[in-house]
Amino acid sequence: MRYFVAAAAGFLSAVCFLQSGPGTVATTNAQPPAGAPEVNPKVLAFLKPVDVKPEDSDLQKKLKERHNVGVKLAEERVAEYKKGVRDVTFVFEAARLVADAKLDLAQNAQEKTVVLEQVLDVAKLIEHHLQQQIEKGFGSKADLERAKFGRLSVEIELLKAKQK
Repeated sequence: MRYFVAAAAGFLSAVCFLQSGPGTVATTNAQPPAGAPEVNPKVLAFLKPVDVKPEDSDLQKKLKERHNVGVKLAEERVAEYKKGVRDVTFVFEAARLVADAKLDLAQNAQEKTVVLEQVLDVAKLIEHHLQQQIEKGFGSKADLERAKFGRLSVEIELLKAKQK
């Protein structure tokens, strides 16, 4: 289940960079936006906590609890990154943990495929954003290559999952 660690590592940076609206990417405006920028709905869907239900098995309850703790950790790491007190590596690690927890929650091949498709959507958003940063003369080429590696890893795993 740990087959797309590289892709998961990149998705959470979207929380820092992507604004609302399908396929839209954050841009620099001459005037600051009113209020905090919104996060892309695809990212929000991936980071949504899951409800723990009384009828869940003990295992399902623990898996859901772990997922929700991972989401909280990711939110904290993003906040620390935005404040400049943490390196982006910590955000990537938190993202990997959330993605792993989501895969562990998937109870069949179809659910795993849905998780992989969510990761792929976000990976594409991140890669596009990082490419735009490079084209504007700032940003890290290494981060872009990491994002490409992650996207390709998810695409490979998605193809494997669909072949089963």
